[in-house]
Amino acid sequence: MIRADLHVHSCLSPCAQITMVPSVISHVSKEKQLDFLSITDHNCCDNLASFDKKMKNSMIAGVELTSFEEVHILAYFYSISDALNLCSFVKRFLPKINYDPELMGYQIVVDEQDEFQKLEEDFLGIALQLSLSDLIEVVCSHGGIPVYAHIERRFGVLYQLGVFPKDERVRLAEARSKEGWVEAIKSGFVVLSNSDAHSPDEIGCRFTRFAMQYPDSKELVDILAAPSREKVFSLWD
Repeated sequence: MIRADLHVHSCLSPCAQITMVPSVISHVSKEKQLDFLSITDHNCCDNLASFDKKMKNSMIAGVELTSFEEVHILAYFYSISDALNLCSFVKRFLPKINYDPELMGYQIVVDEQDEFQKLEEDFLGIALQLSLSDLIEVVCSHGGIPVYAHIERRFGVLYQLGVFPKDERVRLAEARSKEGWVEAIKSGFVVLSNSDAHSPDEIGCRFTRFAMQYPDSKELVDILAAPSREKVFSLWD
């Protein structure tokens, strides 16, 4: 079995602490004995390459997207280039609003040495002008694997809509509680449990186990692409 926390925010997400930089996240990930970690910033992928350089082969490319209905979905990719292509595409659907980092949170792009590169000037913590169904289509068309994020809490699909939409393109759901796990299992999903970490101490507080003999990033994404309860184990399995 290998252990992975596939929902972690870096200092690029306005809701995350500015201490969520490559050296800190890499250190805590090793300390928590995680084999893999996914950086999933809001509506942007600009820190993926820096974290990948720091974390070598233990990072899965990801992003957390917000639909027009304010439903959060995670997307995972085989390559950083696929993730960057998706993020470049969805950026045109990001509304332009007045953004004050002092009030709304800093959005910091860093290199692998934690050095400041730039501030993202478009506010990322906002819904894209894409419906949930259209957003899932965009993820799939860019080679991504869509996942309903934190289904039973704010911005989760059950919290926002009250039901799981009928959509065969989504086979994974992320639960934060046993109650959420039960609802997802009843609806036929394979369930992930992740930290949704916004600060270093939260990394690895929840994780998913995968039936793999050796850590291999491609094999892990293969499992996410064709998930089964025989290979994916949440905290409640």
